[in-house]
Amino acid sequence: MKKMLIVMGCIVCVLSVFYAYKAFSKQGEHIGEQKMLAVNIEFNNSVGKTVTSAQGVDYYFQNGSLLGHEAQVYPEKYWGEFPMYFFGMPTGVKVTVTNIGPRAKDKIRIITESYVLRTDGSNGPAMCEPKVIEVELSKGETKSIDATFTTPYSPAAESGLDRFIVKVQHSNEGSGPGNNEPALVMSKEGIYCPPKYTPK
Repeated sequence: MKKMLIVMGCIVCVLSVFYAYKAFSKQGEHIGEQKMLAVNIEFNNSVGKTVTSAQGVDYYFQNGSLLGHEAQVYPEKYWGEFPMYFFGMPTGVKVTVTNIGPRAKDKIRIITESYVLRTDGSNGPAMCEPKVIEVELSKGETKSIDATFTTPYSPAAESGLDRFIVKVQHSNEGSGPGNNEPALVMSKEGIYCPPKYTPK
């Protein structure tokens, strides 16, 4: 894809998009657990905005001046206005989890992942190593998790959007051969967009 010369470096921008999957696993059905947890992603400290549409991708500073344009077009579900961050700086992310179910205690596992988002909506190369966080919540308790991350420049990073994923799993391990992974309860996705650039 098109390369961009950007004096200040690459940009990343993030949009929180919720996906509550009716997830099944080898451990059994966990649809009901979606109703027992409230999960929210909040992004902060952006330096501008990125706008995607049928015309491509446009990057703007906070003062409204245009930083650059790229022609690639993503599926319509990824069109919109997103907070923007410079590549190499922290992308502020706070994940809030609340136990709204009847259990006195609820143990969950939160996993964060990141991938290049291709224009067909599929995953490209991984942008970071998965991060695992164990959380225990009392009934009615809310906990905030600092999920801030810094997106490093990678030659594998295609120009345009990347995908940041937060998965919530039940922490009970499976049993038996091939049945060791906790069941997926829900997943949230955030989209951030580093345009490719030519390093000096």
